[in-house]
Amino acid sequence: MRVGIIDIGSNSMRLVIYEVHGKNYIVVGQVRQSARLGQDMIDGHLNKGRIDFGIKVLQYFKEYMDSKDVTDVIAVATEAIRKAKNKEDFLTQAKTALGNDIRILSGEEEAFYDYYATVNTIDLDHCLMVDIGGSSTEIALIQDKIMQESISIPFGSIVLTEKFNLKRNKKDEQNLHNYLKQAFRNISWLKNARGLPIVGIGGSIRTLGKIDRFRKDNAMFISHNYSMEQKDVESVYDLVREYLDGNVKRIYGLSRDREDIFIGSLATLNILMKYQNSRKLFVSNAGIRDGLLFEHLLGRNKRVHDVLEFSLDNIIENHMYKGYEGKDLFKLVRVMYSALCRKYPQLLGNGKVLKTATYLFDIGTNINYFQRDRNTFYSILNAPINGLSQKQILMAASSASIFSANDLLKEFFNKKILSSRDIKVIEMLGILIKIAEALNHGVSNETSIRRIELTETSMIMEVHTKLNPIFKKDELKNYLSKFRYLYKMNLDVRFV
Repeated sequence: MRVGIIDIGSNSMRLVIYEVHGKNYIVVGQVRQSARLGQDMIDGHLNKGRIDFGIKVLQYFKEYMDSKDVTDVIAVATEAIRKAKNKEDFLTQAKTALGNDIRILSGEEEAFYDYYATVNTIDLDHCLMVDIGGSSTEIALIQDKIMQESISIPFGSIVLTEKFNLKRNKKDEQNLHNYLKQAFRNISWLKNARGLPIVGIGGSIRTLGKIDRFRKDNAMFISHNYSMEQKDVESVYDLVREYLDGNVKRIYGLSRDREDIFIGSLATLNILMKYQNSRKLFVSNAGIRDGLLFEHLLGRNKRVHDVLEFSLDNIIENHMYKGYEGKDLFKLVRVMYSALCRKYPQLLGNGKVLKTATYLFDIGTNINYFQRDRNTFYSILNAPINGLSQKQILMAASSASIFSANDLLKEFFNKKILSSRDIKVIEMLGILIKIAEALNHGVSNETSIRRIELTETSMIMEVHTKLNPIFKKDELKNYLSKFRYLYKMNLDVRFV
């Protein structure tokens, strides 16, 4: 089944097409157009020229979906359409162009779908979620992964930029700052979110993250779950202000179709982080469209049990061959890791890294079996993995391929993303995956570790197997010296 989800926002109109099988999905197409439906409104009426262009966009969306054999269409509109006095003019034409009804979301529904996307794709128990759109801003307090409070405020990047003439009049920025502070003071429950990290949603937030990644020479990282400090947000704000004043010629990561309204969104986020004393921002790629998708997959308000596990299962289901042994290997790796953590505390806190590396240890085979380790590195680095930071994803990619593609790490070590200690941990994790591969030797659900004993000089493992272990023993020989070098003790495997 292919599902097309259309989000008609105040600034942009976006279509994403998903291939859906049960609870698994993959993006197979995406189109975005900056229609600016919320701009140039007069007395609450949508601009006719912008309506006409929006209808042309929907006609193209329809043609695009037909070419991709989309069977189900979910189309929603947000604040610009919601508040427009002539919204029926747009909706009538839109239904004809698209062939489907368009559902106008309330502010509360916008906040809910943003929350639903956040809680299913970012592994934070407590946070303040913020979605800055063109004409509205949704804010929600999430505690213990449950949305406790939410509000939709009728201003966004377009509204603020027009109201305060930000591109041309720098003096109006102080008026904007005072306006935003007062708006936040009027939300009484925000005091319950003081100091919490902020999860930022929307095109402006993604643009902010992209600019910061270019500033730090980390552009190779995907944007989802990318984290920034409050001082980073402030620095980008100052950079954009200099650009608008003509003192900076170019900002890498800032697109032409967003530069005139970006300052309004950035000011909103910057003031909110200061007001809330929030030191950390997590950039989310997920939003309303993803919330609608999860509702389609799971039903109303049903959260995934484990954000990381769900995304890893989704990747394996969509990309790996039948009989793939990644999850089976982790049963062996997990036992070794748990035992070794008691003696090597530097390994603690890397359980998710090791799980990801083991689950996806051979994902590169789907590109080229004979270059699988190098392909695995890049596949993990760019995979839609939820629940890990960028550094954790890099460590997982490295752990899965360290002994065949360790030259790839030099770039990240030189950029000071990874330390010497990180490299050592990556090697210590990676050797456990190789040992598990040798024990399994390509046959899933056949081998188990019965007992592990750590002595001063050895790790003794009793391994149960029904098969003749002769080939397993032979494969293990390749890793004994490396294990001894990394852990300063012998590996003694006893098959029972």
